[in-house]
Amino acid sequence: MTTAVENPLYRTGFGLLVAGCAVASYYFRDANEGDDQGDRNAESRTTELDDGLGDIPSPISSSKEAALFDKFKRNWLLVYSFVMMADWLQGPATYPLYISYGYDLSEIAILFVVGFLSSAVFGTVIGSVADKIGRKLVCLMFCVIYAASCLTKLSSNFMTLLLGRVLGGIATSLLFSVFEAWMVSEHHSRGFREALLSDTFSWSTFLNGLVAILSGVLGNFLSDKWGVVAPFMGSIFFLCLAFLVVQATWKENYGSDKPGANRSSISEAVKSIWHGVDILAVGVMQCFFESAMYTFVFLWQPVLTAKASGYGAQVPYGIVFAAFMVSIMLGSVIFKVLLRHGWRHEDVAWVTFAVAAVSLFVPVIASDEFTLFVSFNVFEMCCGLYFPSLGTLRSKLVPEETRSTIMNVFRVPLNLIVVVALSNVKSVNTSTLFAICAFLVGVSMFFARRLALRAGAGKVRNGRPPSTVVWDGTEDKSAEMERLNTVKT
Repeated sequence: MTTAVENPLYRTGFGLLVAGCAVASYYFRDANEGDDQGDRNAESRTTELDDGLGDIPSPISSSKEAALFDKFKRNWLLVYSFVMMADWLQGPATYPLYISYGYDLSEIAILFVVGFLSSAVFGTVIGSVADKIGRKLVCLMFCVIYAASCLTKLSSNFMTLLLGRVLGGIATSLLFSVFEAWMVSEHHSRGFREALLSDTFSWSTFLNGLVAILSGVLGNFLSDKWGVVAPFMGSIFFLCLAFLVVQATWKENYGSDKPGANRSSISEAVKSIWHGVDILAVGVMQCFFESAMYTFVFLWQPVLTAKASGYGAQVPYGIVFAAFMVSIMLGSVIFKVLLRHGWRHEDVAWVTFAVAAVSLFVPVIASDEFTLFVSFNVFEMCCGLYFPSLGTLRSKLVPEETRSTIMNVFRVPLNLIVVVALSNVKSVNTSTLFAICAFLVGVSMFFARRLALRAGAGKVRNGRPPSTVVWDGTEDKSAEMERLNTVKT
């Protein structure tokens, strides 16, 4: 019996990516320290992380703002790392768990589809409640709901596992909406400059990649020592840590404290999206890009496996996954560097989508292992650029009153597209699926380019490069505008 060999491409590529990410991170660190010194010398001067609003100084003194913001950012990143560790620990362990319980592929497919549908339906409704009853409270609810989902994995009963997928779908929707909504609102309420949000989003993306790598190591250790259900128990541990930190250190914030805030949050969100061209554009960009991203998750393994098996080799999936996460980290570092060189978020977004569309189309026309591996890592690097750029755009364009709801509404078509892709992944060849993904990202690029052009038009109107396009998705953005007007006067 011949032992399958491993292509050195993957370990070599992983090593080069780690080295590249380390060098880029070191370069940015040095540049950032220089900026911090400059800020101390000139209080009204903005950091080069600024994106156009920075010429309006913060109402807080520069040195005090730096200290307060650093404390706030570290607290947020600690909680974010805990909840993302809890999420990443479950991902790779879910399929092996279902297999160990004796379920076939069709039954497992039902469980996964139910999770996405739950996120689209129940997650949106529950997410909208956050803007009314408080985002901190719903973040705490997330920890409880996700922990309950993990506990269902202790049972092999199909209906219990189905309930776990419903709970997991709800939790996933909250994870990628309510936490960000809390952070953005708290950032503004504390009077920090808008430009500093980019730094927070970039660090969040960087740490997400690092946590994903660490979760793979920890998940393997837990599985080897205590069995396939152990990673889910480890996830509960990190959810408990997140719950304690949020309860002890976070303040409550809401979508609005205005008298009209008792109206249906979902209807207000739909109204904002319908009447706000720019909000709709951000929603389309998020929906289509992330649909392609989630579909890619189901495609890369069988594609690389097919290429490797052609000559009797094996694919080191752990190394490939780690390489992808380092690529995401590298993308987050590149995002910071681009902003330092004067790029606007709209420009970062449309260029990112353009490169991502090309990288997803490469598997349609190329078949060699090296080209595929490179293109996949380029796409993951684009993901590292996507998250902080879209997060910053959402923070400026999506109205505070219904932020959590709108972010969850964006996820409805996203989850439905992924369900359709999952349902047809076996019946449609991978080249066609990659072509569809490239098209979806291309549509995102079109809308991002429109935002960039509208931002350019804003430059002509007000004589300086704006950070975002003109707000026209809601009648009121009073909280932010009052803060800026107060600073100006």
